[in-house]
Amino acid sequence: MQTKRTERQQHFLNLASIHADDFRARVAQHDQESSFPHENVAAMKASGYTALLVPEELGGGGASPLDLAFAQERLAYGDLPMAIAVNMHHIAVAMIADLWRLNQQGAGLKLEGIEPMLRAVVKDKIIFGAPVSDPKMNSSLGFAGVNDTTRQARKVAGGYVINGRSGFGTMSACADYLLTTARYHDPVEGPRCLLCFLPSTTKGVQIQNNWDTMSIRSSCSNDVVWDNVFIEEKATVSRPVQTWDALSNLTSSWWVASGPACYIGLAQAARDYAMNWISGRTQEPFEQPMTYYPGNQLLAAEMEIGLRSARATLHHTIAAHDDLATRSADDLVNLIACFQFVMESCVQVVDRAMRMVGGAALFKKSPLEQMYRDVRAAIIHQPFAGTEGKALLGRRAFGLPVYGMPRFV
Repeated sequence: MQTKRTERQQHFLNLASIHADDFRARVAQHDQESSFPHENVAAMKASGYTALLVPEELGGGGASPLDLAFAQERLAYGDLPMAIAVNMHHIAVAMIADLWRLNQQGAGLKLEGIEPMLRAVVKDKIIFGAPVSDPKMNSSLGFAGVNDTTRQARKVAGGYVINGRSGFGTMSACADYLLTTARYHDPVEGPRCLLCFLPSTTKGVQIQNNWDTMSIRSSCSNDVVWDNVFIEEKATVSRPVQTWDALSNLTSSWWVASGPACYIGLAQAARDYAMNWISGRTQEPFEQPMTYYPGNQLLAAEMEIGLRSARATLHHTIAAHDDLATRSADDLVNLIACFQFVMESCVQVVDRAMRMVGGAALFKKSPLEQMYRDVRAAIIHQPFAGTEGKALLGRRAFGLPVYGMPRFV
């Protein structure tokens, strides 16, 4: 397992550190207002943080999954909601970049205009949103909307007209381009899932203002309604529905590399806050600080175990995915097991930090109050969370296909 950071990784980490320390000053305000931090996005555009995943050949950072994990953990240490928000942009760019790499090798799914899109992330600072989640589709079978959806596409001259709704439209508040999917019933090939790229200003794209949640409030992950939205055929990639392919594997690799890393950053911040809070504090009639309490020492030990094991598991799993061939292949058993373990561990660490601080952590003025709410989202991020994620892991552990019957519900 890699233990020393490369010069490139350190550069990305330095960028993330600058942004994390800056964003931390406003994280509580945006949480209270449930407002989107446009100023944070502007800062990340200016620094080049939003271009980390663009290939170096096209002017970007060329970050690997492990590079991204390091950077996103540090960013989330200061502002988890912002880290989660920009992560959706990162994953979209990473997936497009890997499609470009595969095309360079003469493999992969064909998509016109893919290189100009990547160059625009660097030159024009464009931001991607990826509202693919479908509230009407089972997350496991639809792979969170990537492999199947209830959104419908109708063939027209030159392209398709899309209708339907997306949930969790993270970054939709500032996105220049949107990535979504729609189901098209091809009269010859049968049901197809279209991967679509289009400007957010396209007629019929309706970004809702309905994000009012307990966790990651400032991510403003609003629903998106698609009302007779036209998309050119050349801006789509057609795949059979509910088919596990290279695109599914690429998405899985980048999501597991970055999403759990964000929550490790939050858990580390909660641990540090709690440990600092009790250090030097005394309570009558004792003279020694609260760090001497056996209960706090046990909580500290459990937090150390949780953080170290989660971080080691993530880095060990993701290091293998620095190679494009590995990312393109099915590694679901390792990825889902890693995802489940890390996310659950992060929740437990924050819970223990809350116990250590006690009642003082309940007050809105305490950063732990928001951290406790924010970490709740860790165990519901699809498609690998909860019992559905474990069921998918179990199928692959048995060597069964991702899709297949019988499937008992």
